[in-house]
Amino acid sequence: MVRKILYLTSLVGVGILGLQLAAWCSEIDTGRDLYLRYCSSCHGKDGKGDGFVSPFLKTELPDLALLKKNNKGVFPFSGVMTSIDGSRVVRGHGDPAMPVWGEVFRKELEPQKYQERTSLLKVKIIAEYISTLQR
Repeated sequence: MVRKILYLTSLVGVGILGLQLAAWCSEIDTGRDLYLRYCSSCHGKDGKGDGFVSPFLKTELPDLALLKKNNKGVFPFSGVMTSIDGSRVVRGHGDPAMPVWGEVFRKELEPQKYQERTSLLKVKIIAEYISTLQR
């Protein structure tokens, strides 16, 4: 009898945890969603540098789909992350004193408890999505 109660309690607990996880995951933007929202206007839908803003920029945009190919077959994950969050100088993204997306993400998340971690997670998710664009 005790075993059945423990089993049922465990099952209910796992079910509740599963429901909470599903709700949490549905709130998280996918890498594609974040990329399209923050990056595609310049870099284009496929990362080729042909976004609708690109003709108005003074800097030629790199083809993000060639990052792995141009880096001896290794996707430069940390370099992509630091370019997105502004901790690495990228001419088109501004200077490191005013990181463009890292700063934007942190400001968007100001009322939240773990804004730095959540901001970093957004950057990581975008970088992971960019890695899927590689040819």
